[in-house]
Amino acid sequence: GNEEGNNSPFVIISNDDNKPRKNHHISEQSSISSDSHVEVFNQLLKRQESGVRCSTAHSELPLYLTGNTDGYVKLWEFGYPHHLAKYGLSGTRGRVTSVRFGPLGAKFGLSDTNGGIGLWHTTVSSLTPYCVLNCHDRATRDFAFLGSASVLASVGSSSNNRNVVIWDTLLPPTECAVKKFQAHEMGAMVCCYSSKRQVLISAGSKGDVCIFDVRQRKLQHMFTAHDSAIRSICLSPDEEQYFTGSSEGDIKSWSFGGSGGDQHSFSFAEGHKSTKLFSNLPGGSLKGVMKLQVDSTNHLVSCGADGEVKIRLISDI
Repeated sequence: GNEEGNNSPFVIISNDDNKPRKNHHISEQSSISSDSHVEVFNQLLKRQESGVRCSTAHSELPLYLTGNTDGYVKLWEFGYPHHLAKYGLSGTRGRVTSVRFGPLGAKFGLSDTNGGIGLWHTTVSSLTPYCVLNCHDRATRDFAFLGSASVLASVGSSSNNRNVVIWDTLLPPTECAVKKFQAHEMGAMVCCYSSKRQVLISAGSKGDVCIFDVRQRKLQHMFTAHDSAIRSICLSPDEEQYFTGSSEGDIKSWSFGGSGGDQHSFSFAEGHKSTKLFSNLPGGSLKGVMKLQVDSTNHLVSCGADGEVKIRLISDI
């Protein structure tokens, strides 16, 4: 999940029943419930790990990463109680804002509130990053690999308003920032990349969405999607639509519309209640939608600062 409280243990759960699921939500008791039924999940492992801000799983191996408020990223193996390795940038470390594996999982990286990105090899024992990028002078909020582990985009807040940057890490350090975009007044929050369309989607703190053509390195179009900051964004498995979740708790679906603008498909006005459950986190309290993901069976999974995880079958929406 994305963003946990300082003293909250994180829990790995699984469901042995692989039958299609209806729309429902998970409460803090590690179960799924709806008006029609309650589906109980098996708790596999529970451990105390303070300050977790973000996490991601490897696409092939039984590995996952967690990013913490202390600026470190830990590599874990599912079912194993202790972390395998601990990584961090040198010097004064900011809070980790995002962790991601590369397209094939051979590399991974972190971004932090000091504006940096660090990259490591997954299978190499060295704890020193092979690449460090100074991306944004205020904060780097998220990043995405652009179809290659050597090319990526960073989004964040910069004093010159160049809040979206494309990087080629194979180039010399003085030349690796191959394109800088002035976009997202007040800063960008999250991003994702569609390999099928070769477009980068970024979302900002004022509810705006930008679509960039990565091949031509230009802004394709932009529009206002929400009235508040967009905290999460994700693609459907077929990459025909994407989903945005805001700090006010609403969730919206969008279909790609080309130069004429993207089409709004549906929305949940209160996908997650705009409460401040995690009020003790460093950097301020959190509210609204914290994380969105669509699984391979077309279920939209969302988690929020209201302490709930909700699962919706997209075909039923």
